[in-house]
Amino acid sequence: MTAEEYFEIARDTVRRIERHPYMVQAMLSRETCKAQSYDSIGHGSGSTDARTLTDSRIDMEERFRRERTDMLAVVEDARAVCRGVRAANPHHSLWGDALELYYIEDMTIDTLACALYISRSQAYIELQRALEWVDSVGIARAKDGMGQAALF
Repeated sequence: MTAEEYFEIARDTVRRIERHPYMVQAMLSRETCKAQSYDSIGHGSGSTDARTLTDSRIDMEERFRRERTDMLAVVEDARAVCRGVRAANPHHSLWGDALELYYIEDMTIDTLACALYISRSQAYIELQRALEWVDSVGIARAKDGMGQAALF
């Protein structure tokens, strides 16, 4: 697995965690809506059983509770890799920040550039160099803060 693939998984996990409350709210809204049909009884196309909607929401929430610990571990592991990147590369201190802000905090390149007080093109370069460095030493070694990058 490449560093980019690894961090994309972390980003997708963060998005799933953040999306969960909105999904629950949408499901709650559907539960409170009363189905309406203009056809004769029994020919409606929508679900008229509120219990089915409630059961679906409860099942989804239970699934999320079971998966939440694993999802948080994925995100924390990615943060640990970012800390390792910072520790191993004091001359390239933006690398860990760029990885964490772009992938884990889910910033765009433009927002990342503003946060790091650098140009958009420089933000992209720092991000690519960080990914290349992690690929060169491996994710496990990067997490442990081992190895240092040669000055570019």
